[in-house]
Amino acid sequence: MMIAHITDPHLVRRQETLFGLDPMHRLDRVLTQIQRDYADVRLCVISGDLTDRADAEAYMMLRERLTNFPIQTRLMLGNHDDRAEFRSVFRDTAADAHGFIQYFDDIGDLRLIYLDTLAPGLTEGKLCEKRLSWLAETLTAAADKDVAIFTHYPFRRIGLPHFEGMLLSNPDAVMSLLKAHGRVRHIFCGHVHVSMSGQWDGIPFTVSAGTAHQILPDFSSRNARFVATTPQFDIATLDGNSFRVTRVEAEERKVLAISAGV
Repeated sequence: MMIAHITDPHLVRRQETLFGLDPMHRLDRVLTQIQRDYADVRLCVISGDLTDRADAEAYMMLRERLTNFPIQTRLMLGNHDDRAEFRSVFRDTAADAHGFIQYFDDIGDLRLIYLDTLAPGLTEGKLCEKRLSWLAETLTAAADKDVAIFTHYPFRRIGLPHFEGMLLSNPDAVMSLLKAHGRVRHIFCGHVHVSMSGQWDGIPFTVSAGTAHQILPDFSSRNARFVATTPQFDIATLDGNSFRVTRVEAEERKVLAISAGV
């Protein structure tokens, strides 16, 4: 089974650009490549910062584009999004009992959990007590399943000074729940516009640089240098006891040769 992970489209209104880029064009390149080269993907997840300024028109553009995208897609919110504006366009998106845009899918023996870490007005993300309670219940109900977590905000430090104070504000509360479950296989993140992978408290994670602008990784400066590298996405493959994540760049490349398999 394969799952596509996309993050940080940062869509703007028609005729507008962002840092001189057309975010919708860059997202379209990713969606087109997924549809063409990975048509057997079971599900696609876009993990937040769907828009750059939470414009209703940008959400409408996304809805229109997904109408022609044949792969079932799950949408999440990031710090650049707005719940009310999002819900005004995507009325059918699931939410918990308190209106937070968080929900889950069960696919076989795997539970995919999509978290709402948006804290309006703050640069940090947060899972409040209501959202933590929902997560605890959702994990408990999946005691017999493997779990993959999708979150906009990374949970713990990522080694980039620019993002100190811009991650999840209560990571210990979240990680304690994930560790207690015992079968959380992977955490997928966005937000930082940098590709990286590693472990938090023994749980593997990957961060995708996303489809809009990216940031050059700088481990000493608090300044962030925005750049326009190739839009990217991840393909997660669950195969028995193996869980693999492959990074793909949405770029046309010349095939130099084809080597036959043995």
